[in-house]
Amino acid sequence: MTDVTDVTDGHPPDFSEHHPELARHGGLTAALRATAADQGLDLGGGSPAAGADREPTVAWFDSPRGRMKVDLRGAEPGFDIALFSDRGWFANWANGSTADIAEAAGVLVAWQHGATLAELSRRFPFMTSSRLSRGYDEGDQVAVMWELQIGDPAFAQYRELLTALRAEPQLAPMFPFFSMWTLRLAKDSYREQPGELLIRRRDDGSYLLWSSSETEEDQREFRRLDDVVAAAVALRTTL
Repeated sequence: MTDVTDVTDGHPPDFSEHHPELARHGGLTAALRATAADQGLDLGGGSPAAGADREPTVAWFDSPRGRMKVDLRGAEPGFDIALFSDRGWFANWANGSTADIAEAAGVLVAWQHGATLAELSRRFPFMTSSRLSRGYDEGDQVAVMWELQIGDPAFAQYRELLTALRAEPQLAPMFPFFSMWTLRLAKDSYREQPGELLIRRRDDGSYLLWSSSETEEDQREFRRLDDVVAAAVALRTTL
């Protein structure tokens, strides 16, 4: 029997006013599963996270690309949906909210059965996704990430460097991102390999270059943009 005890006060949550379907089925996971079945769809039994059996207002389901989460809104009727992926650098691929549990169930089933993010947004306009997650979904995440980083005003001081690095055929396939105000070029956009090049631009306009297998003592200093790009090409072969 489903435990619908609210962990905050020890009393069952009251679903009756806004979500009678949850009261009828004893929690969000069962209600979503039943709603999908009413549409002739199979959502599976749900795969709860640790402690989720005591959270009847949270539901987790699995998909071939990653986990899916639905939260019951607190202040108003409705459902918040998050789709996660185990592919790539950013796990949260899409989010959305709807007041219709049938729509929420439809999103989950569509994602389970391989709908792309573009298809998902056409069928369920309340679902939104980032440009990078769509890039991963469409297989051009590296090109998208270069565009995002070059166009990001927060890293305007790196724009000339980023443009020059992308122009190099040996560096363009690498995945660029920033961490601690240091540019990192990763060998693999799926994190399958740890190899990275690291470049930090200093206040005086010079650059420091090293690899993820090296220490700070191994940093190389360059004054000219062409020199740091050429050195990055050479260091790429050691990753």
